[in-house]
Amino acid sequence: MTIGLPGYGFAQPSTPPLPPPRPDRVEQPAQDQKPPPAAEADKPRSPEQIEADLACIENLGKLGIRFEKRPPVQDNACKIDNPVSVSGFANGVEVSPASLMECRYAEGLSRWIGDVVVPRANEHLQSAPKKLLIGTSYQCRDQRSGTKLSEHAFGNGVDVMGFEFDKRPPLTIKFQAEGSPEAAFQSAIQKDACTIFSTVLGPGADADHGDHLHLDMRARKGDYRICQ
Repeated sequence: MTIGLPGYGFAQPSTPPLPPPRPDRVEQPAQDQKPPPAAEADKPRSPEQIEADLACIENLGKLGIRFEKRPPVQDNACKIDNPVSVSGFANGVEVSPASLMECRYAEGLSRWIGDVVVPRANEHLQSAPKKLLIGTSYQCRDQRSGTKLSEHAFGNGVDVMGFEFDKRPPLTIKFQAEGSPEAAFQSAIQKDACTIFSTVLGPGADADHGDHLHLDMRARKGDYRICQ
């Protein structure tokens, strides 16, 4: 596992505006990723899969997640089998805007908020997060490299733009001022995200992730993770 921590730069503005959605370019799936055959796309879920889907939905309620169940998504090769629109988590954390994602991904994001973001905000910022600001959740597109579909195409990833808090100004994801509480908070939640997500990319990873945290659960051999 490789871990890269956020770099540092300019001071955090006192009242940053609500981050706009990411201007990711929407692309058709790469030529070597043709849409699945109609028979495969329409293949019904097995009883075991249906049972697992229902168990996941039930667990979201137990976790205190505010959500709406949505019909399955199928857009060429992009799909979400068990989608939910999440509008909030336990601890009073709102999701803005409400975001479409796979049910199991919602479980992981809830864990990150409750086990990582909330305690690190209390530790470094002496504040409680009240809103999670999302740029992109589900989007049918390739990775920026164009080699394969993005995990956004499966509702299996989100781009976190920042947070709002109860006792301090909002924080946007970017290169934070060295030695600042904002830098300590952002570094901690990015590093600890690697215990939950298989891909964590943020400021310092590359030119495309300087203003957000990309968190996804792409399955790889040997539980290999990319954390930068």
